[in-house]
Amino acid sequence: MEPPRLFASKRCPHCGLWSDHQHRPDDRCEHCHELLDPLGPEREAKLQQAWKWEMPPAMLIPIPPTDPAWLRGLKYLVRGGQLLFAATVSFILWLITAIAG
Repeated sequence: MEPPRLFASKRCPHCGLWSDHQHRPDDRCEHCHELLDPLGPEREAKLQQAWKWEMPPAMLIPIPPTDPAWLRGLKYLVRGGQLLFAATVSFILWLITAIAG
């Protein structure tokens, strides 16, 4: 279901006449057909870019397939320790916030 559209009036910065404004970055003046908000598309692009952030990589030890088998096994043990440490710290933080209310 599409959210209800918001209607308002906005004065065109180019011709100075009032036009219907639906609060979208690409709204145009009814009279001169210029953008009602000249910075709107740029602001919308920045907002979309802000939502597309990438998750930072986990601080886990890398295990390349070129390492010998015994070294990969050792690195898997270290990685398990790293994950166990992260889980323990997360649990303690959760417990503190749950107790604090």
